[in-house]
Amino acid sequence: MRFFKKNSESLVALLLLLVIFVSGWQLINHFFHNEVVAQQETYLKKKGELLIRQLQSESLVTFPSIKKQDTPADLALPVAAVELLENYVVNSSERVTLLNGQGEILFDTADEQLQGERNDRPEVQSVLSGSAVGSALRDSVTLKEELLYTALPIKDQKEILGVLRLAEPTSVFLQQAAGFRRSILIVFILFFVIITSLVLYLIRQKNRPIETVLPVLKRMVRQPAQVGVIMQDSDEWAELYRTINTLSEQMSETYLAYTATEEQFYTLLNELMIGVFIIDEEGKFVLVNPKMQEHLAMTEFVPGQLYTETLTDTQLIRLIHQVTSEQPVVHEELQIKEPYEQVLSFSLRYLTQASKNQIIGLAYDLTRVRRLEKMQKDFVGNVSHELKTPVTSLIGFTETLLDGAMDDPTTLKEFLQIMQKDAQRLQKLIQEIIQLSKDGESVAYETQKIAVQPLLTQLIQSYQGMLKEKEVQIELIGIPTLEIETKMELFYPIIKNLVENAIQYSPEKRTIRITYEQQATFILAVQDYGIGIDEEDQERIFERFYRVDKARSRHSGGTGLGLSIVRDYTRLLGGSVSVDSHLGLGSTFTIHLPIEKGLTQE
Repeated sequence: MRFFKKNSESLVALLLLLVIFVSGWQLINHFFHNEVVAQQETYLKKKGELLIRQLQSESLVTFPSIKKQDTPADLALPVAAVELLENYVVNSSERVTLLNGQGEILFDTADEQLQGERNDRPEVQSVLSGSAVGSALRDSVTLKEELLYTALPIKDQKEILGVLRLAEPTSVFLQQAAGFRRSILIVFILFFVIITSLVLYLIRQKNRPIETVLPVLKRMVRQPAQVGVIMQDSDEWAELYRTINTLSEQMSETYLAYTATEEQFYTLLNELMIGVFIIDEEGKFVLVNPKMQEHLAMTEFVPGQLYTETLTDTQLIRLIHQVTSEQPVVHEELQIKEPYEQVLSFSLRYLTQASKNQIIGLAYDLTRVRRLEKMQKDFVGNVSHELKTPVTSLIGFTETLLDGAMDDPTTLKEFLQIMQKDAQRLQKLIQEIIQLSKDGESVAYETQKIAVQPLLTQLIQSYQGMLKEKEVQIELIGIPTLEIETKMELFYPIIKNLVENAIQYSPEKRTIRITYEQQATFILAVQDYGIGIDEEDQERIFERFYRVDKARSRHSGGTGLGLSIVRDYTRLLGGSVSVDSHLGLGSTFTIHLPIEKGLTQE
């Protein structure tokens, strides 16, 4: 394949000359064949005219019209005429046929018994229609070979008395001319060889500088950092070679400078925390930096990919379509769902450089900013709402008492109990908000050894009033002597909120199961048989102020901050929390805490 590419011009020229040679020989052969046939036709014509004169001068034959009742004896030619015709074809491959004025056979030297009409033959038709001579080249039905037919009219004044037809196999006279045709072919081949050699030599001379320069240019393309030099001593092409050497040196210097700049650019681009992509005028990605690949969920960037086939977010595709030369700059903030939920601020710009149109896109990740803004807004709104409820209740009951209700001892006691409950709920809410506002990582909590079962037993005792009221039992399952070294200020709020939530959401006369064990980590699980949590809500229950059942939570005194405290404090201890829950069947909260200095067991 490489050979054909390298010598394509010579091969094309050779093929063209070969086509010309074959076509020329076919044309010459055709003319030669026609000329030989024409000469033989002239020869047969002259012989036929001579034979006709002999027949007419001696009056050897008449040309009767053949009737159906005529017998071969009635149509017999005089002996002298038969002898004349037969003597004519002795030692010859020629054939003579004598026909009357209607084209009916009177005598044939090839077959004396041959009868019938031949007025449908082209050469006979030509003569009967008035031509001085008729000729045709075709296969003979009688002799089964190709013959040259020549027909001449036998006239008396202007009347056609009969037709004399001579025929000769073409193989005879064409074979005699074969030697001359071979001579022509040899001369033509020699002429073709000389012309072909001359053409190939001229092509070779024309391509010589290309064959010298092309390898150097290819090496310049493959290895632009290296300088290619042409070492040729040629006066004719010296200036070209010097120019190529200078170009190679300048290209090497330019490439090295470009490579250094490109490396710096891509290093900077890969380290940017801003996503960047470039799309050409055909809609194909030219460049996508790692940060943008992460934003767009591109596992692997391959230059030349169509953005319509690569991107899955319809909002971004729509935004790219909006960027045109009439609207060169577009800014918009998009909510991207894949590969994860994120808020990206896209800035797209339409650029035209060196007759090329490109779209440059920048993506700023605002996910954390918008999330913090939303959390701040939700937190302020939820805190305001949670504080407003007990404060409004306290103000309302106070005004009612001041308006005279305090004079009724029963009403006074009832209102004071409600006010006390709301004040305690307000105090608890404020304490939990203060706990959440602490930066646990900046506080140096002391690590201490804690006996797990005594701590849980003490915690359960503090909720005996609620347990008796709902007739709920708590079952502890674990090694009684198990101890853990952890930070008490963080560990206690975790178990307190889990146990308190289990008691609040457990139906009456049910059992709460608390299990703890030692594996690779310390595992504590609190299981209740309460209302359960829907699968969609399980993803949000650890958010601040989020409630699965807001009405029941407020009725039970919940603030919506307990599980947020559990999650935050568990993370501060280096652990994790999970939930397994089904509606109507209850929930199980499990925490995994790392063993800082090892769990001990007496």
